[in-house]
Amino acid sequence: MRVKTFRDKNMGRVLARIKSELGPDAVILSNQTVRENGQCLCEIMAAVDTDEGSPQAGVENKILTIPQNTVAPAAPGPAAGVPDGDWRREWEEIRGHMLALMKPGLALDKLDPRQRLAMHYLEREGVEDAVLLTVFRSITECGEKTVLPALSRVVTVKPLPSGEWNQRIHVLAGPNGAGKTTAVLRLALAKKREHPETPVHVATLLDGGGDGSMLKRYAELSGIAFHSVSGAEKYRELCASLGRNGFVFAEMPSLRPGENMDERLRALGMAGSPEVAVHLVVSPTCSTSQLKAFAGRYRVAAPGSIIWTKLDEACNFAGLVNMAYIARLPVSALSHGPDLTRSLVPASANAVWKLVFKHQLPGDSREEADAGDTARDTAKNAA
Repeated sequence: MRVKTFRDKNMGRVLARIKSELGPDAVILSNQTVRENGQCLCEIMAAVDTDEGSPQAGVENKILTIPQNTVAPAAPGPAAGVPDGDWRREWEEIRGHMLALMKPGLALDKLDPRQRLAMHYLEREGVEDAVLLTVFRSITECGEKTVLPALSRVVTVKPLPSGEWNQRIHVLAGPNGAGKTTAVLRLALAKKREHPETPVHVATLLDGGGDGSMLKRYAELSGIAFHSVSGAEKYRELCASLGRNGFVFAEMPSLRPGENMDERLRALGMAGSPEVAVHLVVSPTCSTSQLKAFAGRYRVAAPGSIIWTKLDEACNFAGLVNMAYIARLPVSALSHGPDLTRSLVPASANAVWKLVFKHQLPGDSREEADAGDTARDTAKNAA
């Protein structure tokens, strides 16, 4: 068996060189991303069977670095593996190779300079290849002049709290440390400011652990009614307390190993209720592989969205684009900083693109007079 290890910034070039050096019968043994001299490189180990008597027989595990050409370096391929089964890990590996083979066909020279600048920027920030391919195809097929219309079909927005949501019970779920407790309180306070006459409650869904003492204390200080929901009976009592126009924002402790969201909601008597929306709370400081795992683990049949927290701790915001593509959920709220009253804003397209392209944290929720011009300027200045 002849074995070689290849490295390059572009996985497509690696695969092409493997085929050239080892032939079409070569088998990929491993695929990983490594760092060398401060750069991310795709490293693939490949092998091909040889005759025992062949002079090429034996193992040749020499790392071959492929010379660069004038094409802008590509981002590393998608992280392999979503830890919920071997079949999913294998599919992610296959999907990564397929995307790598497709990416050389991404003829960015067909785009105008402003579009190319935005696409290169998104790639450098860490937007996944699958998203870049989707955006490129959308631009070329629709003949659009900027990348924002195509990106806006990937990253949709449905602000919370607002009248766009028909549900009155909003459950915030997600991993430990994501900021669910403070997000619940911030949403409740925002709803009270928006509609002072509307009854607003907060709750902790106790199935799975936690006592909600922190949220209870915050609620008492803020003058907001607090509930502990530990089962179907308590949930019915909560619904009765809301009256005809009340709202509740509830935190759900993180799932136990092997548990899924539908099981948790059934245990609480909330599954299938048209009054319930479930929102996934995550931070852009998480890696793409973590976001994939969270999207799969917290997937639920109920309507929902993504609430982004700890924005001030992130170094870039490619996760907003990647997660929207992975989870197929709209962005509903953006939260940053320690302040409880003014650090969460309902999501808007303008605020999302300022984060992605300018790394500009949201201030208040007011839009400029012409949001379209502002968005186009944001893309134009991306670098």
